[in-house]
Amino acid sequence: MTIGFVLVSHSKEAAEAVAKLAAEMAPDVQIVPVGGNSDGGFGTDVAQVLDACDTVEINCERVIIMADLGSARMAAEMAVEAGINASDGTPRRVMGPGPFLEGSVSGTAAAQGGARLAQVVRAIASALAYWRDYKLPEKEHTEEKTSDGFQTQVMVVDDAGLHARPAAVLAQLVMEEPVRIFINNVAGDSMMEILLLGAQKGERVIVSSPDRGSEESVKRIAAAIAGGLS
Repeated sequence: MTIGFVLVSHSKEAAEAVAKLAAEMAPDVQIVPVGGNSDGGFGTDVAQVLDACDTVEINCERVIIMADLGSARMAAEMAVEAGINASDGTPRRVMGPGPFLEGSVSGTAAAQGGARLAQVVRAIASALAYWRDYKLPEKEHTEEKTSDGFQTQVMVVDDAGLHARPAAVLAQLVMEEPVRIFINNVAGDSMMEILLLGAQKGERVIVSSPDRGSEESVKRIAAAIAGGLS
């Protein structure tokens, strides 16, 4: 399933900047920025949003619309309602349930990795969850110490460290595992949390899981880091 993105902002410059950042991590994903009103000022032009969705649908089976503020979200919702259903009866257009910048980057990175629609939406939502529950990793670290899980250390070999593309790939790999996995005690399926670790090439990180029966999953993720993610 091919997934494309329409990024809707009150500002043309903001939409284009977020699209450029997302494209760095998802070069094969179609991303169309839409920003400002028809006069070139701040605001939202519904017609432009609809046109952008039509453009993405030429090449993509699904369109995820990200929006920043009030009227941008209203325009995005109107575009979803104006869309047609796919062959399986589900909408071709969906709203991205996360913050504009972080959600766009996380979602496009997941799509670049070949994730299905539900996984991409989850990646977008995980960016929101980070800001809502930013203290959660510390609590999970406490649980992990007293669990019957498994952990190992591995060296980061990518030139970019666990930044940009490697972080996106790592989060996608963790999503595919049947157990919870943490990288230095932050959620391994959250690209944003991995990015915030700031792990550089040559540093060692701890890959762990508090879940029983997690040894093989942890070893797979550690092997992926050791082998290079970019």
